[in-house]
Amino acid sequence: MADSPDDKFESNPNPAAHAEPSHIGNVLASTLDLVEDAGAGGDEQQPGLLGYPTGFPHLDAFTGGLEPGTLTVIASRPGIGRTTLLTDICRRNAITDASPVLVFTLEESQEAFVMRVLSAEARVARHYLRSGRMADEDWKRLAKTLPLVSSAPLFVEAPASTDMKTVREIASRMVEKHGVVLVAIDGIQDVRPEKRSDLREREVGDVVRDIKTLARELSVPVVATSHLNRGPENRFGRKPELDDLRESGAITFAADTLLLLHRPDAHDKLDRPGEADVWLAKHRQGPTGVVTLVFMGHYGRFAHLEREPEEDKPKPPADWLTDWMKNATCRFSDPVSFSQSRCHVTGRTDTGLRIAGHCRHSFGWPCLRSGVGASRGCERSARGGGCRRSGG
Repeated sequence: MADSPDDKFESNPNPAAHAEPSHIGNVLASTLDLVEDAGAGGDEQQPGLLGYPTGFPHLDAFTGGLEPGTLTVIASRPGIGRTTLLTDICRRNAITDASPVLVFTLEESQEAFVMRVLSAEARVARHYLRSGRMADEDWKRLAKTLPLVSSAPLFVEAPASTDMKTVREIASRMVEKHGVVLVAIDGIQDVRPEKRSDLREREVGDVVRDIKTLARELSVPVVATSHLNRGPENRFGRKPELDDLRESGAITFAADTLLLLHRPDAHDKLDRPGEADVWLAKHRQGPTGVVTLVFMGHYGRFAHLEREPEEDKPKPPADWLTDWMKNATCRFSDPVSFSQSRCHVTGRTDTGLRIAGHCRHSFGWPCLRSGVGASRGCERSARGGGCRRSGG
């Protein structure tokens, strides 16, 4: 005898199907508890956090920490430092705060990941660790760091390949057995979905949605890394955008926080060397903006930079004067007065750097470095045309 619709409804194993929706008054008390807890734990240097810290005060001031049940995605082009930033977050919570952390690293072995942690924590160049060519001072720093790393509740899983079912099983077991409070996944695109599809975009979308569901079910924050396509390589300044997320726009919709990493010196060694911009491109619970960090590539770590972050704000409507000044302003100069500016490259203060498009780097030609110019030769090449720097 076939089951009636009522029998099927009653046999639904999902407990949420029988749960009564919560009245806002009942949720209000727990919400105020979160606000009070955040205020009680904060001070002027480090604001109160609703979640676990990233290790970077300015970034935590924007996000309020890594909240349980949320998905944070770090995205960049290859070699910019997304795995390094992910490792820094794991080190802060597991080694500094002794909070259990689970890491899925799908792009390198367990030994390679641990070597990355040792290099960053001991401040010993990783290529020295790999080659064994370390000075006595390096050995001393490494020996001092080993007890801290070995006792840290950091669990590393480095399969050659894995699917979402395995990730869910391991994460659930580690949360129940070891009390893991943070899950990190290095490489969203490397995780296979439970059900294969002919469309790669659909597969990545299924994985991202499953990871977000996992974060909510286990009530832990999940931090994952993602690749970017070649879009930034074809853009002036090579700054990434949300549309550059590779293979799936579902990442943009599912993630609670999206961090786009950019290092100008990765393309031009003289362009802000040692600095990295972390663009908070999406923040479900607050403002967006840019946080600048120090990149210590030889140690494989980022560090806090004492510089106020830049919050994204609506731009005022431009009138004819501001629009003219925008088109005639050299990006390599700072205003001294209305008619004078100081150039970052030459160090000189002259009239005409910002007005009427006369830039000393292009000497009038449309310069790729300053973005201004008119119709004259390039000072760097002493030519009126065919200059790679000026584009003239």
